[in-house]
Amino acid sequence: MIYNEQPNNFIPDIEVVGCLVECDGKILLLHRHEYKSEGGKWGIPAGKIDKEDTSKESALTREIFEETGLRIKEEDLNFHRTFFVEYPNKKYFYHYHKTTLRGEAEITIEKNEHQDFIWVTPQEALTMPLITHEDHCLKDYFRIK
Repeated sequence: MIYNEQPNNFIPDIEVVGCLVECDGKILLLHRHEYKSEGGKWGIPAGKIDKEDTSKESALTREIFEETGLRIKEEDLNFHRTFFVEYPNKKYFYHYHKTTLRGEAEITIEKNEHQDFIWVTPQEALTMPLITHEDHCLKDYFRIK
């Protein structure tokens, strides 16, 4: 389950950051390897906050660089909201951000992380096999019913 408001007694096991990377009206989606969790599905650049990270933004700039080769400045990240995700064996905060790129972006996929990438409109993204709850987050951000 995913919630927009924190449920009672919600204690997260981890914190996750994610970022809508937008360029020319399209968002960047990354294609997960088949052998990974949620294999074969698409999602935005995201990952766990590590102990070494000094903030949510530092974790996010690290994850974006590791997954795409893009160097994003922390001040260019715009926080949207925190979602609260609950699975039977895991709970986590999902801190959702957005950044907008100017001009063409050269993406370099880390082959251990993902198998491909694509630029799509939010509406096109919603027709694709997305990782669990990505559709909820996209609809929330772009106010799509």
